Amino acid sequence: MYVLMYGEPKRGTTSAAFQAGMEILMGRIRRLAAGGWLRIDEKPAAAIIHATARGAVLTWLSLPEDERDPALLTAMRESMVAAVTHQQPGVQGAGPADAARTLRALLPEQTALSGAEQHLLGEWLDRLSSDG
Repeated sequence: MYVLMYGEPKRGTTSAAFQAGMEILMGRIRRLAAGGWLRIDEKPAAAIIHATARGAVLTWLSLPEDERDPALLTAMRESMVAAVTHQQPGVQGAGPADAARTLRALLPEQTALSGAEQHLLGEWLDRLSSDG
């Protein structure tokens, strides 16, 4: 299965099986993001998850069977999960209104936007958070 998905690693080439697997991964990452679980953006999260899994499998397969300790895979998985997700969701609800309320509450603390931009975003977030 692994060989079918990845084959020989060549720059810029992917199999249909690889593409299908990445679509599944991106769908799951999107659900994590929508639930407020992601610590980082979706694309880097996918890259970290994919690299961790691919590296874990390559390492696992390169070891003699009697040296394959499942604790290695567990430690790698837990490290990856900690790198890309929060321990609790950043947004308690599951909808856009909940996310807007959370962002609205944090808006005064940010410094990246000008006063006008912050005001406009505040208006948009107010509308979104009213579920209207």
